Amino acid sequence: MFFRPRDPACIRLLACVLLLLSVSACSSAYRFRYDYIMVDPPGGSEGAEDEHVRINLTPVAGKGILRLVVVNKTSQPISIVWEQTHYLDPRGRRREASETGIGWFFRPQEWLQDGTPVAPGGEFRAQVQAGEHQTYNPLTVSRQASGEVTFSTSPRSLLPETGNTPVVGTTYQGQEFRFILALRIGTDITHYPFTFRITEVDVQRSKDG
Repeated sequence: MFFRPRDPACIRLLACVLLLLSVSACSSAYRFRYDYIMVDPPGGSEGAEDEHVRINLTPVAGKGILRLVVVNKTSQPISIVWEQTHYLDPRGRRREASETGIGWFFRPQEWLQDGTPVAPGGEFRAQVQAGEHQTYNPLTVSRQASGEVTFSTSPRSLLPETGNTPVVGTTYQGQEFRFILALRIGTDITHYPFTFRITEVDVQRSKDG
């Protein structure tokens, strides 16, 4: 049989499925969508470039997700150091950064432990979101401050997605968050900081709110 009840991974998956079927979530009244722009480095609307790398960051409206492209311009391997790559949210709290989307689930474990390699002349593309790397459990169950229970295959959003009042989201308009990318170039680790300003918060009334 493919399903082995005594397998810890199968037990965790079964528990998530049962919870998904049994939990009755409290629905929030409002949903939020954020627009933001890069304000630092100045003049770098999409990223940064030096003699080693070209980094492109494209915001994905709504969740604080960034589409990341790292191009290795050197003749030696470069790697992304995930343990030191992180976000600083608008309140200055550090949040781990990780690859999101279905791609991460198929990465070998050493891919995260040893750093993501970028070959000489090559590039790495991914969506990066706030949250620790997941390993074997394909479902994340989280409860937001509003009481709503959510299920997803990606880490939790950097910014609130729902709330019982509009101010839960609109309070972030005009505020800034940072993304710090750590790259190992040779034997040295270099940090590339980027600052984003939230320019607009779209508040929508939930259909079932």
